[in-house]
Amino acid sequence: MLDALVWLVFIALFVGAALLVKVAAVLLVVLVVLALLLGFVLRALRKRRRAPRRPR
Repeated sequence: MLDALVWLVFIALFVGAALLVKVAAVLLVVLVVLALLLGFVLRALRKRRRAPRRPR
C-alpha cells in the first residue's frame, strides 16, 4: 500500500513538473513574441513620426 502511494506521489510530481515546464516554455515564447511585436510597433511609430505630418 505504501509502495503504491509513493509511486502515485512520484507520478503526480513528475506530471506536475512536466506541466510547469510546458507552461514556462509557452510563457517564454509569448514574452519573446510580445517583445518582437513591441519592437516592430515602436520602429513603425518612429518612422511615421519622422515623416512630415499632414495638417488636418
